Amino acid sequence: MTNIPIIDFKNFTTNSDGERRKIAEELDWAASKVGFMYVKNLGIDPIILDAAFASSRTFFSQPQKLKNRSGYYQEINHGYQASEQQRLDSRIAPDLKEAFTMRDVPKNHNRPEIWPSPEFYKTAKTAFDEFLRGANIVMEAFAIALDLPKDFFRECHQGDNTALRYLHYPVLDKEPIEDQLGCGAHTDFGTITLLFQDDVGGLQVKGRDNVWHDAIYIPETIIINTADLVATWTNDRYCSTPHRVKPMNSNTDRYSIAFFVDPDVKTPVSTFPSCISKENPKKYQDTTAGAYVAQRIADSNKLGSYT
Repeated sequence: MTNIPIIDFKNFTTNSDGERRKIAEELDWAASKVGFMYVKNLGIDPIILDAAFASSRTFFSQPQKLKNRSGYYQEINHGYQASEQQRLDSRIAPDLKEAFTMRDVPKNHNRPEIWPSPEFYKTAKTAFDEFLRGANIVMEAFAIALDLPKDFFRECHQGDNTALRYLHYPVLDKEPIEDQLGCGAHTDFGTITLLFQDDVGGLQVKGRDNVWHDAIYIPETIIINTADLVATWTNDRYCSTPHRVKPMNSNTDRYSIAFFVDPDVKTPVSTFPSCISKENPKKYQDTTAGAYVAQRIADSNKLGSYT
């Protein structure tokens, strides 16, 4: 596997056009050849990130009965899911993780019943807004690389289909079922994902060599990967790379925060004409972001027999 590159966004927003183009070319290479990258100096406020991790740990440390009060609503992709309530790889047993998923956070303030507490909501909203701001900087670089208007992605990623997710991978207290993982192998659904992970490790990325490689923790970086709908837009010029999380066989729990940046619900997703050629004909049917993401979420929450 080609190593996951580190891309430095320092001064991206104030750089000259030539310097911005250079960063965009690095991003384009990573998205085309690997599908994953480490990004540094994106400007995410560390105080906001630390507060989100603290809120996550506090929530997950509660007794199960209290966590269950914030149960998951699939129709709005919001709420708490206990361990083994989601299966991202339909071939194996459900995932050994618990999660709190939040979608369209800024607009859900008027539904206090879906939040564990006002403080939890306030922290989540601040993180959501900050992460979306950073994601839009990255997507501006993608627009430059693809010769699109610089606000192409920003205009269709206002946040109504974007999800913030707190994740906890507890140390195993029982023997897992054969091949059971912390998070089963999958690709993400939308445009890009920002992943903030701790130093426990466990994330693995599937290389072009068909081997699973560790995506180690690197301080002061964010792991970003391209996902299914950007692969559709670019006719697989950009990868949507499978990844997974190993079960926690160590003596330390793992915490991470994922920010799934998906196009707004009504966004039509059709392959860019510039990415279609005689040698590379159109591979994907047209869709809308809302329909595609909703179906993928529904599939991941099916807990029947596995194959």
